[in-house]
Amino acid sequence: MATGDAEDDLRLDLARRAARLTTMVNELAIEVAIGQPTPGFRLMGTGLEQVDAGFAALEASCTTQMGSLMPVIPFEPWDTGPELDRRSRDRGIELISIFSERAFRVNPLLTSLDPTARVGHAVTTMWVIDRSCVGLPGPLELDGSPTLYTATTPDVVDPALELWDLVLADSRPALAEGEAPPFTPRQVQTAILLARGAKDASIARELGVSVRTVVSEIAQLVARLGANSRVDAVLILRRGRARA
Repeated sequence: MATGDAEDDLRLDLARRAARLTTMVNELAIEVAIGQPTPGFRLMGTGLEQVDAGFAALEASCTTQMGSLMPVIPFEPWDTGPELDRRSRDRGIELISIFSERAFRVNPLLTSLDPTARVGHAVTTMWVIDRSCVGLPGPLELDGSPTLYTATTPDVVDPALELWDLVLADSRPALAEGEAPPFTPRQVQTAILLARGAKDASIARELGVSVRTVVSEIAQLVARLGANSRVDAVLILRRGRARA
């Protein structure tokens, strides 16, 4: 990653590019709202349920590579993203996810959910599908609901790709070469079920292990999260580390 004055220059350049891209998306979203034609730019969903469905459709449409740029991604025990990613990898899709440094403090499980995650200047949120389509959040609805738009027009895709390429080139793997994720897959699943409010016996049945094993896994989660109890561990998972 760039250092010193070069890094400051890069941050400023990326911030400007992200601001211009956001302005362009917001202006196009207004055109969509008033019924004006916007070739190569369309609304995929409004509200969390529709946005999730729209994102799932984007991932399903990908044929070679999907890039994700996200400043922060809080831990959500009902998140379908990891399962979508698994399906994409099973289809041979190359997934590249870049997060800010803060994202890994907010979500202690992030590198365990995605061992290939990268750290970079995530100055905005967007998804790059096959380098030909871009998914972008639009302006919030009046009730605060999120929106998701897709763009295939070069007017949006080209500057988005330029931003993506700059961020990717300056990013690095979150885990060092040969470094194992802090939590095992079973511990991740235990954490997800625990955060959903499942009891030890229920977790044991779901994972096909003994209750004693579940108790041991939870104890390791509590210790590695620096929590005082399993309740504190869930709070850390759901809210992120203090002052993240």
